[in-house]
Amino acid sequence: MKAAVYEGKKAIKMTELPTPKAGPNDVVIQNIYAGICGSDVAVYNHGSGTGHKIETDHEFGHEAVSKVVEVGDDVHDFKIGDRVYPYPLLARGDPSRAGSMGGFSEYILIPNAKLNRQLYLVPKEIDNHVLR
Repeated sequence: MKAAVYEGKKAIKMTELPTPKAGPNDVVIQNIYAGICGSDVAVYNHGSGTGHKIETDHEFGHEAVSKVVEVGDDVHDFKIGDRVYPYPLLARGDPSRAGSMGGFSEYILIPNAKLNRQLYLVPKEIDNHVLR
């Protein structure tokens, strides 16, 4: 998969990473849209010492709307095709990775995915055209 990796002040690399696979309790999501947050801009311009949770050599971006593309055997809250908002603090299972959730990557692995914790369903009334 294609992914943007933060390499430090004013340095982001587009690279290929392995596409994640869901374990029994996990969900894999594919990003549909990503936003650029003020903290992304601050870290890009001033480096990771700005107090934001973005570290070097991690995937970049944390504002995304995604769709579920793989569901682990023990996950019952989500189905393939659901549109979801991944909550940056908990999506990757590590609050210190909130800013480097992978919003600018093609796919994100959501370990131990729980509804209204790591992932929130996007209401059907909000169509993809509104999200642009």
